[in-house]
Amino acid sequence: MKIKPFIHPATPSKLKTAFRRARYKYHVLAKALGINVKYIHDLIHYGKEPTDQSEKGRNIRVKLFLPRKSRKAQERTRQYTEPPEYIKWWRSLKKERRHNLIMMSWESQG
Repeated sequence: MKIKPFIHPATPSKLKTAFRRARYKYHVLAKALGINVKYIHDLIHYGKEPTDQSEKGRNIRVKLFLPRKSRKAQERTRQYTEPPEYIKWWRSLKKERRHNLIMMSWESQG
């Protein structure tokens, strides 16, 4: 019984399936996909994706079931800041009390 090799979590599920169907053999899968064994091994074992800077790299990415252009994770634009004291006070009030304050303000303006 052959031991399954380590598969990196960044490996696309379609590539995992193709690798399993090739009986966990890198060379068989490389021949089926028509690309170099190095790209398959680097992605499956290390999670290293081919470059998207050249046309050749983009074509290899497509054959490895990756998007043509790599997508970078979005950074958080705003950090959480503590709300001001008046907002904390307002949120601490019960709903009925807030409603009464709003109605008193509304009546005093009219």
